[in-house]
Amino acid sequence: MSSTMAAGRRGTVLILALCLLLALFAGCRDKTEEEKSPKAEKGVEAPLVEEQKPRAQPQAQPQSQLGPEERVTVYALSEPLPPASAEELALAQRRVDYANIADRELSSLCGRYPQLIMLGVEEYRNSYTTLGFGKDKPSATCMAYGIAPARGVFDPEETAELKRLLAEMDRLRQDMDRDYESLRSYVKDTSIVDDGRLGSRLAGQIEKNYRAYAQSQERYRSIVESRAAEAQDTILRDHPLRDHVRLAADMMSILRRIADGLEVTDPDPASLDKPIARLREDITRAERLPFPVPGATEMHYRHFLKDARGLLALLMRGQLESFHVQVRTSLNAQWSSCRQKYNAFVDALANS
Repeated sequence: MSSTMAAGRRGTVLILALCLLLALFAGCRDKTEEEKSPKAEKGVEAPLVEEQKPRAQPQAQPQSQLGPEERVTVYALSEPLPPASAEELALAQRRVDYANIADRELSSLCGRYPQLIMLGVEEYRNSYTTLGFGKDKPSATCMAYGIAPARGVFDPEETAELKRLLAEMDRLRQDMDRDYESLRSYVKDTSIVDDGRLGSRLAGQIEKNYRAYAQSQERYRSIVESRAAEAQDTILRDHPLRDHVRLAADMMSILRRIADGLEVTDPDPASLDKPIARLREDITRAERLPFPVPGATEMHYRHFLKDARGLLALLMRGQLESFHVQVRTSLNAQWSSCRQKYNAFVDALANS
């Protein structure tokens, strides 16, 4: 490979390499932007457990003091259930705790290193240069040993499946890392003249392993989050804000999935139609639910919904404008604010 194409870009490219690790929606694709790159953090605070399961929606009841042409729909709250037993609550809490720990690990360098590698592959595809990510790498078994589920948290069959998926993610990450180091060596070796054939083959293998990694991670998340959502419902059976928490958790789950899809590439705008429609429905329903616990908790809840609606508007803008760098930067800032508002609501709920 010729070094002429690579020499002038390596300094600027290295600055841009890690900006996506700290921001799910970071706009790092514009190579002309001059941005400082923060170091990759070992862990990122995870939001509360996210709900995936479809749920029965409370029936809408038209109630308004406005005129006939201005009426809005106010949704009724679901009926509370008898509180869970001490044993049910203990198991539910263990599942919620595990889900939160797992989410932090998946959001740390261990879980996000494959996305960094994919940024390097994209750089190679665009300019025949590669990115360096520093000396520290996740350990080879950071998944399998870092978040192996303890006995009794899940059913034996699910425990075995989760352990298999964690080991598979570790293996695929190591395979991607090995091939990426080979790609970097190939780029540096100016004696190789093959019109990019070896580089293209290595990049293709990395991309194939990344797709398998993403599928394994999504399968792992679906099991953990499904059980955590059930656990959350158990804990909130008789809580007056159970519907509000379910909707807020569902919004965060949708946003996390959209963010994961935006990290590596621009998605087909049509692929966002369904999650955006569901997000819009959740926000509208959450805004119109009666809030039986007034005070600071409601204030934090309303602030979270305002930021969620702001994110919805930015996602719709991104669909129209192909998520260019300015849109991604705005999404990054809004997503960070939305997470903070969500966590503030959860903290206020716990202290109410």
